[in-house]
Amino acid sequence: MSKALIFDMDGTLTQPRKTISDEVAHQLRRITSTHKMYLVTGSEYAKVEQQLGADLILRVFDKVFCCNGTVVYNTNLDLDAEGVSFEPEMIHQVDLTDHYSQADINHIISVLLKYAAKNHTRYKTGTFVEWRRSQINFSLIGRDCTTDQREDYAKWDKKSGDRDKAIEFFEREFKGYGLCFRKGGQISIDITRAGWDKTYAFENIAEKPDKCVFFGDNIIPYGNDWEIAAKCGKHYVVRNPLHLLEILKTY
Repeated sequence: MSKALIFDMDGTLTQPRKTISDEVAHQLRRITSTHKMYLVTGSEYAKVEQQLGADLILRVFDKVFCCNGTVVYNTNLDLDAEGVSFEPEMIHQVDLTDHYSQADINHIISVLLKYAAKNHTRYKTGTFVEWRRSQINFSLIGRDCTTDQREDYAKWDKKSGDRDKAIEFFEREFKGYGLCFRKGGQISIDITRAGWDKTYAFENIAEKPDKCVFFGDNIIPYGNDWEIAAKCGKHYVVRNPLHLLEILKTY
């Protein structure tokens, strides 16, 4: 019997960077009474709240793991208590600057930006590098892209292996740095220290991995769901939120 359900967000609970549907939210609320519920995402908490909403987060999830599990929020709050804050409490965080000098960080970012400048994508929109303290999020098209541009790049990436090629280059370029490169969502590469993939979340999850079920869309080589799916007792490769709805109905 599974004791905990662990969910990715973009592409699983929601369409990329979109808000959660009422149908998926309903199913999550339905099963929260029988399972521990965790969210593990590459995004920062502000994006989680934008896409899921504060009320759903507090009523469904016991903990929210941002930046691939390296920033942890306790969301298991007593919503009936009087005179207390209903703000999620950050209970754990690590930082790349604890392991790399500013000169190292500057060099990493410079290499990323040079690669983006030379890469031939159809669109270049801006915000190619997003600093997340425990993670650097890198996008070859830029995080300011529109939904249509995002979809166009996702199709191109699938056909050309654009991000795979970038990751292979960075692994050679930064050999010895102890860095890990994984594809996040449709357009990004998550850059963290080796070991800071989504399995890092188990440092702050009471249940053993073999008692957990993981739901994610990026369970592919170089995907940021790959390692945690392999470690859990069971996992589902989710095509989209509609597919997730069908799976959740069996719980």
